[in-house]
Amino acid sequence: MNISDFDSYTFFPGQHWSHTWERQHELITRFANWLTGSDLYVCSPLGLINHNPLSKDFFSRIGHYIRSQQSEITGTQNPVRSNMKLKNVLHVPLHSSLTGKINYNLMKRCLRFSPKNNFFWSTYMNPTVYEFFKRSRFRVYDIAERRSKNPLLTPRILEWEKRAVAEADIVFADNMATIGDYESLNDIIYLPQGVNIDTFYELVDNREYIGYIGNLHFAIDYDFLAKLIELNKIEEFLIIGGILDDRAASILSYPNVKYIPQISKRELNQYLAKMKIGLIPYAVNEHTVGVYPTKLFEYLAANVPVLSTPLPEVKQYENKEYLKIMESPISLAGLSFTMKGKDRLIEANTWDKRWELYQNEILRCLK
Repeated sequence: MNISDFDSYTFFPGQHWSHTWERQHELITRFANWLTGSDLYVCSPLGLINHNPLSKDFFSRIGHYIRSQQSEITGTQNPVRSNMKLKNVLHVPLHSSLTGKINYNLMKRCLRFSPKNNFFWSTYMNPTVYEFFKRSRFRVYDIAERRSKNPLLTPRILEWEKRAVAEADIVFADNMATIGDYESLNDIIYLPQGVNIDTFYELVDNREYIGYIGNLHFAIDYDFLAKLIELNKIEEFLIIGGILDDRAASILSYPNVKYIPQISKRELNQYLAKMKIGLIPYAVNEHTVGVYPTKLFEYLAANVPVLSTPLPEVKQYENKEYLKIMESPISLAGLSFTMKGKDRLIEANTWDKRWELYQNEILRCLK
């Protein structure tokens, strides 16, 4: 069987296409380039958290999908290939076996889903997504982060994920913690994050900020970041990303912190060029030990040295020339990096190399 032999191709990314560019955006775009003669139907995220059916939020979510009239998503800030059909589909925003079946029947026509001969790809699992999963001929499950230890998710949702891991034709994960969690269920391929070297170029003028690019979410160690900022009052900090946690307000209130909301992929390099150090200030706990930050290689590709908390997936690359691990906040006065050897690291971890492995593993399973 060949990759072109399917009647339909259905993708369920966990982030909207307008979200900061991440692994799932990269992979779906590369699938679109691979399948130039076919349309890829990319469904807007359906979520993992149940909403109270008696709440205003529940009905506002339904109203949003009705107003969208099941149209293609427009106005996205990230690149979209011509054969990518981005769909915001009417559905019931609850996660149960019953609503999963209802949603499947509501959504299948809009997604041009072909039962029994569909190519399925997803990076998350809930009852609705599972209905498409189980009816597909070939199923790829790609896991980024250690979702099994995500404190926001219910045991029921995690059971859906375990079922998908066990039944998928091929499973990829970007971290070893997830592989350890699920290794008894399936053979899981370790495929970390990558980087597109051509996206970044070095600008050496005006590198003035200690920077962080990424959403301000629950995995950030806000106490650590606050102490780092307080210890380095003479430094200017630049934080770019969406605010997903109320604790971020305390960080943005410091006088030496400049905040810019979420930016597009096209704008990323111009802000990296302003940074003399890039931060990865994540808390280290049973969930974040499975975090493999996309920004790690992006910083280095833009010739920005990295300071990170001791995340296992980052710590493996520790090198005094370009990557320092911080067990606790430090003074940045006099800190310097030569950046020697970082080019070899980047060249070994490009998305081109990751994608070659991705394709080969899928083709191997199709045979």
